[in-house]
Amino acid sequence: MESGGHFTNGTRYGAEEITAFAGGRHGSLGQAFLDSAIAQSLRPLVSGKRVLDIGCGIGDWCNLAAQCGAKSVDGFDIQEEMVKLAKQATEHYDNVNIQVGDAADMPYDDDSFDVAISLFVTCNLSPEAFTKHFQELHRVLVPGGKAVLLVPTDWSHSRLYTKIQSDASTVQDHIAKILATVPKYPTTAQVTNTFKDADDILIACFAMDHKGDVFYVKDVNQLTHGQPIWRKTEVMVFPNFFYSDKSSITHILGAGLHIDKIENYFTEDKRVAYNKKQPDIPLSRKYIQDPTALVYHISKPFVH
Repeated sequence: MESGGHFTNGTRYGAEEITAFAGGRHGSLGQAFLDSAIAQSLRPLVSGKRVLDIGCGIGDWCNLAAQCGAKSVDGFDIQEEMVKLAKQATEHYDNVNIQVGDAADMPYDDDSFDVAISLFVTCNLSPEAFTKHFQELHRVLVPGGKAVLLVPTDWSHSRLYTKIQSDASTVQDHIAKILATVPKYPTTAQVTNTFKDADDILIACFAMDHKGDVFYVKDVNQLTHGQPIWRKTEVMVFPNFFYSDKSSITHILGAGLHIDKIENYFTEDKRVAYNKKQPDIPLSRKYIQDPTALVYHISKPFVH
């Protein structure tokens, strides 16, 4: 298996990262704030429809679409190891097909799908692939087709998220000490190994400057379009690329797609419910005020 990192058409996860992702995906936070809400959005869309899961990972959403009565479900991922896991997870469904594929060059004919899912995919794409992803999404959707995209926010790149009992200044001091041990021009494996056990960091973003030094991102203006970054989460350290909220909107519209609505699934009632289940590591209101991701509901207009 190739090592993880940033490549010309997107990111790859190493063996340890794939194991971590398969075991926890986006962790307790994703389960508490995103999974149920995304499932609620998808259920009324997929029944009787031809569904595409872009960057399907381990196949969770392919499973959901099949369970909800989709006519057919196609999923693809650029990593063969993810595809193997997704095939194992969906093998009990005859109408699910999983294959290796590229979000910038989707292996399907024009107007093939009624519904598409793209969850935390754009942040894994190189700049050229990022642009082509939206163009390909437009191409494979039928006129009137719908898509649900989950995209990291500007906030998620420029805010340090900790649990309530972790003082931010103390965590920042810890980050500074860790960064002092990172070599110049590090590999993703070196960054991952350095930060993976920093449990006081809930979410933080790191990038590399022109001198090869890794730095903690405090302001989104420190980043440029398509810049390689590393995102520390409660599950793993993800190699990602940076795209601003404005850039996502511009590229969606530039591909000829329509934004029906943008939703924030990080709500106060979910925070309260999460804290009841996790009383020893509660979340502050900041996690709600500065959401780490937004859901874009998109459609392909009919041609008049």
